[in-house]
Amino acid sequence: MDDKESNLDCSGLSRNVWLVKVPKYLSETWNKADSSGIVGKLKFTKTQGAQVKFELSEQLSQVGCVDGVPLPREHKMLMSDVSQSLAVFSETAGDSTDQNLQGDPMFAFEGKVVKRADCRPVENPNYLLLKKNAIKKAGQPARKVQQITEKVHGTSFKPIADHKVNIERDRKRKEEGKRARSEKKEVMDKLFSAFERHQYYTLKDLVHLTQQPVGYLKSILKEICNYNLKNPHKNTWELKQEYRHYKEEPGNED
Repeated sequence: MDDKESNLDCSGLSRNVWLVKVPKYLSETWNKADSSGIVGKLKFTKTQGAQVKFELSEQLSQVGCVDGVPLPREHKMLMSDVSQSLAVFSETAGDSTDQNLQGDPMFAFEGKVVKRADCRPVENPNYLLLKKNAIKKAGQPARKVQQITEKVHGTSFKPIADHKVNIERDRKRKEEGKRARSEKKEVMDKLFSAFERHQYYTLKDLVHLTQQPVGYLKSILKEICNYNLKNPHKNTWELKQEYRHYKEEPGNED
């Protein structure tokens, strides 16, 4: 075993210790003790068998009160034997001045566990009230709805019955439902008549001129028209070359 593995203080090898289980409120209250470090008193009695009681200091009983309820002061220790080998060890920072330790942690054998003790409060109305409040808090939701009464700075959003995009979509659907399909030849005649006046049209304009459902109209346009994807007539329809009968401008003749 090297030096780093032998940093164990065994001076407490013969010391007997108790393993004590305490309520959560008691351990939290001990952390609030003043500089004296006194948290209470242990009382040992031998009447009717050995009995051990713990009395919390009055000062900590008031300091550690929960929701205005003082903590119980009287506690009894329920003792039991230990059927297995248990020990208590501690760890502290090593002495950096020691050339062998060089600041490595020190381990100490504090003692072997000979008794278990369960620290419980003596029947006390305050303890029952503490448990009742703890159960209520456990049942409360972690998140709550809180109304903001102060003026909120920044962008505020008011609730609306429906969004504009939904209203527009429903309007278009209603218009589509009102438009009845005409004969294909009739629709094509309307389109040719329109393209005699102008060379380029948007789909919206052609729907307005023909009063036909969009899907039906687009299927006819794909047969007789080309859709422009580039400027200067982007997103417009024009007749295919074989359907064009535009009048030639004066001066274009050979």
